[in-house]
Amino acid sequence: MGYGVHVTYTASAQDPSEREFGSSGIALSPYRFPTGWFIVAFASDLAPGDVRRAHYFGEELVLFRTASGQVHVLDAYCQHLGANLGVGGSVEGENIVCPWHGWQWRGDGTNALIPYSKIGCKNNVRIRSYPSMEWYGFILVWHERHGRAPYWQPPVLPELETNEYYPLHPHSRMLNRVKVHPQMIIENAADPYHVQYVHKAASPATTASFEVSGYHLHATVNAHFGGGRPATWLTPNGPVDAKIVYDNYSLGLGFVRFPSELVGTVQVTGQTPVDEDYTDYFYTQASIREPGDTGDVPTGRAAKFLALQQEVIKQDFFTWENMKYLEKPNLAPEEAHDYAALRRWAHRFYPGAQPGANDFGYTADGQPDPAAAKA
Repeated sequence: MGYGVHVTYTASAQDPSEREFGSSGIALSPYRFPTGWFIVAFASDLAPGDVRRAHYFGEELVLFRTASGQVHVLDAYCQHLGANLGVGGSVEGENIVCPWHGWQWRGDGTNALIPYSKIGCKNNVRIRSYPSMEWYGFILVWHERHGRAPYWQPPVLPELETNEYYPLHPHSRMLNRVKVHPQMIIENAADPYHVQYVHKAASPATTASFEVSGYHLHATVNAHFGGGRPATWLTPNGPVDAKIVYDNYSLGLGFVRFPSELVGTVQVTGQTPVDEDYTDYFYTQASIREPGDTGDVPTGRAAKFLALQQEVIKQDFFTWENMKYLEKPNLAPEEAHDYAALRRWAHRFYPGAQPGANDFGYTADGQPDPAAAKA
């Protein structure tokens, strides 16, 4: 007769949480808005001449697109008397116009015109501007607590550089405001074990690799699809052991790739903090086209996979919105290392109240550090 062996861990060096997290754990930064590129809008929602009010990173912002098509993002408040440019503001050529007294501001935040003054404009005032860009149909903003320049650029996505995949926009896009810190969303990359319970997978998933370098997190997860059945719409040739690839760049941009053995797909997500409690979760995905299909609307298995994944994503919301962050969670040996590695990595994106000589991504004089990619 065989006997099972049950090992009980105590609070000692043998305990995986104690070993990986230390006696005090890894706290969530009291400053809640990490450094990085973040999605603030779908680009198609901002036409030339449009002005849009936004609230991110605990601040009121204004987005506008100039007559030439350039997108700019500024702090929302006019530096004349404090009117919110996102409420009633307009675009005149390449400038945004305050609705109160007609003061005009350039995209870099400098004053362009005081329409009723003999001085023309004031050169000693400026609204804070944010580095911004359009990227695969999104408007991205660089957020850094002290206003320092970006030290990395968003990646090229090979799948979206060809016509082999359906477009990301507009048919797959989804936006949800969720009561969760963006770091909690990223922690999914270190947690394959929830898949069986939250997403009702027939078999447990396991981590195959997990590594962080610079501003990039890369993980692969082995997952079984098909549940032992001879065929399903997702696995028409029988069960598939698939490798799912996770890539995160800082805490704002995330990518999940599913292999061609299922439906070749890249998911593009954005986790953008609204305030200290809420995050806007932007979601899109592009799947490889059905044979012979040249249209923009996903069809066949690609359409089914899109509908499935949109529901799978929402299944996480309930947990996120009702959870409590534990500085020192009690973890099993299989999960402790990756969770701790992710949290230590995440901490580099929260600078202190004052710029520091050792802040990640910057040299001692505050310039972007090219070595950050490998740190």
